[in-house]
Amino acid sequence: MRSVAYLLVALTLACTTVQAPARPAPGAPPGLPEASDATAVPTAPPTSAPTPVPLRIAYASASASNIPVLLAYEQGLFQQQGLDVEIVLLQASRTDQAVASGETPVGFGANVLTSRLAGADLVAIAALVNGMPYTLFVRPDGGIQDPQDLRGKTVVSSVPGGTIHSAWLMLLNHYSLTPNQDVRIQSASQGPPEQLAIMVQGLADATLLSPPVTQMAIQAGLVPLVNAADLHLPFLQGTVGANVPYTHEHPDVIRRVLRTYISAVALARADAAAAKAALGKYTQTDDPAVLDESYRYYRDLWGRPDFRVSPEAVRAMLAVIDAPGASAARGEDFVDNHFVDELHASGFVRESGALD
Repeated sequence: MRSVAYLLVALTLACTTVQAPARPAPGAPPGLPEASDATAVPTAPPTSAPTPVPLRIAYASASASNIPVLLAYEQGLFQQQGLDVEIVLLQASRTDQAVASGETPVGFGANVLTSRLAGADLVAIAALVNGMPYTLFVRPDGGIQDPQDLRGKTVVSSVPGGTIHSAWLMLLNHYSLTPNQDVRIQSASQGPPEQLAIMVQGLADATLLSPPVTQMAIQAGLVPLVNAADLHLPFLQGTVGANVPYTHEHPDVIRRVLRTYISAVALARADAAAAKAALGKYTQTDDPAVLDESYRYYRDLWGRPDFRVSPEAVRAMLAVIDAPGASAARGEDFVDNHFVDELHASGFVRESGALD
């Protein structure tokens, strides 16, 4: 069985030439003297390109949902928007912490809800996936033929507050099963690869996985039981989160980040080879079946339907999150769609082709 590892991942010299004094162009208005050494009008020296804005961006996992940010970095799309970006892999809630502190003012895959409920000053500025792109896997010898058979079983999830943990809460409620009463939820702090390892070792009965780990689960002999996406439950698999003070102080940088993200989605949909190469590099995966399935699954999910964060999905997730203030919180307080609204109004989203 393959395991998934993680890989963490110019100066331009401008040459200027001295131009000879110019003569009036043909057809210039009469009466203007010809330029000479004595009468030449001085010209402004060429201006250099603006210095790129340095920015650290976190991403919560090297997974297919984050192909756009990985591809944007690999293909130089951030540089095209005048950004000198360093991308940093920070697992799960560490992404939220780094965004809230300003260490990485933007985070792809940020779980804004639980962090903001805890007092962190971050907000969701764009959607990665508006939906629940997980498959419920069970052990072949566990006797689970239907979701109701999970009663009395142990499932393995991400840490509380993570998106997979929230998905489990919503899914169990959907099947009228009470979390940690009818079904015990075990946490895996290292994300999907650890979830898969726990399942293979027989230490849990079921888990939720998304590509590329789904293909590895099948290769390991686990059985897919339910494709949660087919249930069409309102859900946020991940958002682009941002530090709120940073969005106020540097709104143009936020716009550049979102233009890059949208452009990367367009490129990922148009260039499968480049998208799969980026995913393979950051997951250290060269298995064509894994890369093909990952790309196929997510290609039509990124940013749909319009890159905005769904307030309905936020409200649905707040209803199951076990955190102080969740039940009384307003979904709108966790979302700032105005940057994406601007990009729609300017025609950028339409012209990018990202939603074609």
